[in-house]
Amino acid sequence: MNKIFLFLPLFLFAEFINFPYTFSLKKDEIKSFIIYYKKFEYPLKIRWTLFKNDFIIVHYNFNNFPRQTALSKNYPLDAFKINLTAYERIYPYLYIKFVDFNDKIATFKIDLFNSKSVKVEEIK
Repeated sequence: MNKIFLFLPLFLFAEFINFPYTFSLKKDEIKSFIIYYKKFEYPLKIRWTLFKNDFIIVHYNFNNFPRQTALSKNYPLDAFKINLTAYERIYPYLYIKFVDFNDKIATFKIDLFNSKSVKVEEIK
C-alpha cells in the first residue's frame, strides 16, 4: 500500500508531450526530457552555446552520452536524428530541427517517427 502512495505524485505531475513539439531556448539553457521506450528510460538534455554566421552549435546528451552538432537554417543542415534503438528493423527516432533564431532565443521542433510504444516526458 505504501508503494502506491510513493509513485502517485510522479504520475500526477508527468506531462507527456505531443508531436511535433516546438520549444525555445536561451543560450546555455538546458531542456530535459525522459524518453520511455519498452521497459527503458533514456534521458535527453539539449542546449546551445554559439550562434555565429547563421550556424548554431547544439550540445545534446542522450542516454548519458554527450554529443555536439552544428546546425543552420538551410535544408540539409537544419536538423539531426537521434536513434532510440538500433536493434530493431524499423526503429523509432527523434528528428530535431532548428527552426529560427530571434533576439538571442533559438527555436527547435522535435518530431517522433516510427513510434509504436514511445512516450516522451518533459522535465521542468
